[in-house]
Amino acid sequence: MSVARTSPRPDPETEVKVCGLNACLAVFAQRRKDIIRVYATSSRVPQIGELLSWCAESRRAYHVVPEADLEKITQSQHHEGICLLTRRAETPKFGFFVGRERLATGPRCLVLLENVGNPHNLGAIVRVAAHFGAHGILLAGDSPSLSPAVYRTAEGGLEYVPVIRIGDPVAAVATFREAGFTSIATSSHTGGKLGTTALPEKTLFLLGSESEGLSPRLLDATTQCVRIAGTGAVESLNVATATAVLLAEYRRVHPCG
Repeated sequence: MSVARTSPRPDPETEVKVCGLNACLAVFAQRRKDIIRVYATSSRVPQIGELLSWCAESRRAYHVVPEADLEKITQSQHHEGICLLTRRAETPKFGFFVGRERLATGPRCLVLLENVGNPHNLGAIVRVAAHFGAHGILLAGDSPSLSPAVYRTAEGGLEYVPVIRIGDPVAAVATFREAGFTSIATSSHTGGKLGTTALPEKTLFLLGSESEGLSPRLLDATTQCVRIAGTGAVESLNVATATAVLLAEYRRVHPCG
């Protein structure tokens, strides 16, 4: 154990700082070999004994630092007393991912996000996707990188749901249609009501930014639209909340396991 007051800047292409207890424990559970260094406050040490023991056994550096120093290391006040410097998880190539989904049997649910630029929304969507067992998230357009904020907000979900950046979302929808997926967009005004509209076993949900929604060409490429019914008192749901409603209904129709 040592004290560190500075932290080397990670290579954004290959490394990331992950903070938040659940996010860090998920990295430790799923891919501990990728952990490079651990920072924690003294108050967090009792909850991460197994992680620190592993660090000592595997000769991974770990540092117990004051709260103020951890804020500097993470550049955030929302670190929850722990930060990992870790290698980024390998992301499956788009072609491989499509091939896997084409061959998969049983219920398969994917989410495509277009221009969802807020990292906290993306993190919340990843968390929801992990909770409901979605098999992947596709990012198109102006979408954020998988930053520390996304990792923290996802609460460990990034260790269970692959997030794949794609080029042309219309081409991706066509590719997944050939793989047996029905693409379903959401709309505040048109389409069948969610809960009365059939959700096929292989479903690709499409969601856009809260301000603009889906682009017209992507909306035209979808198979159908569904409407999340509400009081009408507000225009629509937050995109992460809408994703949760969609995936919850999908899992009601197609239970996990």
